[in-house]
Amino acid sequence: MAQSVIEALLKSRIGLDTNSIGADAIASAISQRMADCGITDIANYLGKLQASTQEWEALIDSVIVPETWFFREPESFAFLKHYVLSEWLPANPQGVLRVLSVPCATGEEPYSIAIALLEAGLNPTNIHIDAVDISKKCLLKAQRAIYNQYSFRGNNRSFQERYFQPTEAGYQLCEQVRCMVNFINGNLADPAFLADRPLYDLVFCRNLLIYFDVTTKDRTIQVLERLLRPEGLLFVGHAETWLLFKTEFVSVRQHSVVAHRKSRVCENVRKSHHPNLQGQGFTGKNIDVLNRRQLPKKKHSKFAAPERLNVAPQNPISPKDLKVNLLETARTLADQGSLNEAVKLCNDYLNQNQVSTEAYLLLGQVQQAMALNERAAQSFQKAIYLQPTHEEALTHLALLKEHQGDADSANLLWQRIYRLTKHRQF
Repeated sequence: MAQSVIEALLKSRIGLDTNSIGADAIASAISQRMADCGITDIANYLGKLQASTQEWEALIDSVIVPETWFFREPESFAFLKHYVLSEWLPANPQGVLRVLSVPCATGEEPYSIAIALLEAGLNPTNIHIDAVDISKKCLLKAQRAIYNQYSFRGNNRSFQERYFQPTEAGYQLCEQVRCMVNFINGNLADPAFLADRPLYDLVFCRNLLIYFDVTTKDRTIQVLERLLRPEGLLFVGHAETWLLFKTEFVSVRQHSVVAHRKSRVCENVRKSHHPNLQGQGFTGKNIDVLNRRQLPKKKHSKFAAPERLNVAPQNPISPKDLKVNLLETARTLADQGSLNEAVKLCNDYLNQNQVSTEAYLLLGQVQQAMALNERAAQSFQKAIYLQPTHEEALTHLALLKEHQGDADSANLLWQRIYRLTKHRQF
């Protein structure tokens, strides 16, 4: 009973969906905190938790284990540089690019953003980066900016030599980059999150929404919309992109990068209908058709194919207009948010093509988006069995194992990915 109350507290205060990490992981975190506090009765621990802000923060740190590294998904940072040089800078030659990283965890993502922008040729005086996390412990480590080799895994590490100095404690980030990031303690699930800040040109919010319950997901998406300027870009995790298909965000795909552009049309309609909103969120329900686009039908990316950066929005496609190819139909339905239908078509396709790696990968991605983590893991494992060197399937499974608290299995998978990456470099 006491654990159920604690789970309810986690849901109400930070929007955590217990299914996203599993009740066992929460129970383990509670047990660890009870041991640290010298408490043997969970009811007594609940009393301490309700009375102590410090203990509440300690429990959050135990439940939310940050998993990040420098230039995670390097394609996103390559796309960031391309966007800044080809679109933002020509329109704002003397402007200040405002970027938000949330959650920033221990700092690897916002520092990667800073390095990418420096290497794109921007002057530090033309860059403003806010990095927010709910964990004060993570923020302290981020501000210290000393990292071990685990934070540099799976990447071309040439930047490590340019921006980090080896020390006895680890690799110390140079002062220039450290000074470019402003760290803030905050909770994105709070509707008033950063309400007093100017709008951002870019927001990185990757692999957070998957941990929220449905209500918090919807509220958080409204907060993200409020924080972005018209036509600003939002980066989310691969398993989260379907959450944005009934909002005013328009999908932008470039190779394997998934980003979303805030529609200027929807911003104008919002202001004309609600002139006194003063930064409140907007669901876009009354203008649902304004920002729908025809989804591409090629392979690649999360659910659908890459598309060029600037494509005019079009009307949504309906299932009856889709191609006969079941896998492509499943991918498009998944992109539209019709997840149950996508699962059915994936299974229909697999009944006809039992050795399709891509079908198992897509099925796993959709199942993960539905929080069916055990089924998703099985689908990823089948994809890896069919193609042991499939890096995307290996990566999805590694992240899933981390979310489930299975660090040993996740580490073995990361080692496999690292060996594949290393082999490809030579």
